Amino acid sequence: MIKSVFTIGVVVLIGHTALSAESEKAVSSQIKDVTVYLNGAEINRSGNTSLNAGDTYVLFEGLSPNIDANTVQVKGKGNFTILSVVHRLNHLNQSEKPKDILALEDSLESLQMRRDFQNALQSVYNNEEAMILANKSIGNKDVGVDAMDLSEVADLFRKRLTEIQLKKLEAKATQKKLRRRLDIIVNQLNSLNAKRNRSTSEIIVAVNAGERTPAKFTLTYYVSGAGWTPTYDLRATKISEPVQLDYKAKVHQSSGVDWNKVNLTLSASNPTRSGSKPSLNTWVLKYGRHGYYRASSQNKKGVAPMAMSSRLEMEEVIIYKDKLIKAETTADYTTVSKNQVSTEFKISIPYTIPSDAKAHDVHVQSHKVKATFMHFVVPKLDKDAFLVAKITGWEEYNLLPGKANIYFDGSYVGKSNINPNATTDTLSLSFGRDKNVVVTREKLKDFTSTKIIGANRKITYAYEIVVRNTKSEAISIEVQDQYPISSNKEIEIELIESAEANLDKVSGKLSWKLNLAPTETKKMMLIYSVKYPKDKSIPNL
Repeated sequence: MIKSVFTIGVVVLIGHTALSAESEKAVSSQIKDVTVYLNGAEINRSGNTSLNAGDTYVLFEGLSPNIDANTVQVKGKGNFTILSVVHRLNHLNQSEKPKDILALEDSLESLQMRRDFQNALQSVYNNEEAMILANKSIGNKDVGVDAMDLSEVADLFRKRLTEIQLKKLEAKATQKKLRRRLDIIVNQLNSLNAKRNRSTSEIIVAVNAGERTPAKFTLTYYVSGAGWTPTYDLRATKISEPVQLDYKAKVHQSSGVDWNKVNLTLSASNPTRSGSKPSLNTWVLKYGRHGYYRASSQNKKGVAPMAMSSRLEMEEVIIYKDKLIKAETTADYTTVSKNQVSTEFKISIPYTIPSDAKAHDVHVQSHKVKATFMHFVVPKLDKDAFLVAKITGWEEYNLLPGKANIYFDGSYVGKSNINPNATTDTLSLSFGRDKNVVVTREKLKDFTSTKIIGANRKITYAYEIVVRNTKSEAISIEVQDQYPISSNKEIEIELIESAEANLDKVSGKLSWKLNLAPTETKKMMLIYSVKYPKDKSIPNL
């Protein structure tokens, strides 16, 4: 009786397995839309098939192993009912290797063959050398050796042994180079393979159809290992003209699946950050404690990591009907949409982002922004004047914190930072040093002195600041300097001359705002004195 029950159980299990295998249907699907967040991405893929009447397990395979199972959503169109959705990892079906890894593996195989050949060649030379040395004796004890024969044999031995030694040295040098190159490729492969997801994942959708029917499925899920960071190109030709602001994105992904010709959307939100509102705990003060109970808080809003700066020229041109016209960029195909919590940039032309963890440039938007240019200099620290653009109304451009490449009059002048999170109404951006504005700061010996007055020492400092505009156009410039502030009543400081500078008595900072015509020069005088007990010293004076 027990045997019969066991046999029936096995039959039922086998029958169920066979039924599941027969009813499981693999469906090909393609990624259609990708929304890339600052951290992570939402994938939207679709696939079509036909379903037989009854229960079917629809299998979507070859998916990213980075899928967050809690975010999987499946929608369908057709005369059927979705019963359940299951996500699982498949460690047997590895993801396709990227082209750079395949190329490195080919190079590695070729170098290993060359290394093996050199090792074999080295062995041949060693054996030949051993054979020659083993047979170096000529003649015997009964028969002598003719001097001429001995000389010829010695010459032969010497010549061949020399050739063998040279060949061995060449082989060793080649082996050393090959080992060095092999080490580099192996290390690079190890690095790339460490970042690559070898496994894939699958989504199994259980459906029931009353009759044979066509079916269309749409899968949506969130994956890690992707994101984008904003970068900017700022171009100015003249200080009297608007600034060209090119808004770009560095998009990267290592999800294990390439995004081929997808509709790309860049979102300014970060779904990995907590969406829970902060709450204040009771703040209780106690004796004997160095601290106190603070309110629980969330992570501060982070700045997206900077990627490598791009120096791609966005003003490329194409020839059409013998006329030069400006080439289009993805910025011409971008639309901006806002909701209550985020801003999205929709790129309406297909984009391909391979799963290689590299930063790929996407041109998001271009703006002509009005800017007020002025120069800024702190001659005590740096004699060069810096050209600064002050931009207002920047809120309408949906900027995020990021690095900016600065170009002036067609030349790259350096990098700057854009921080739209600042609460000021004006966004100040540096366009680098302007060598056409000459600034000097010299100590005036005739006005500088040291005197002993009773128990005190009084030192007077005097400086002349000269600003010259050698440009062919008028400029506005702000010059900053300072005098010391006392933290001790025994140290008395007197500002004697400041040339009508704007003065901040708390910080001791002085500023002059000047308008200089072409080739005009202006001078400012700064004189101050410091009096303190003569038996004391002030190291930072």
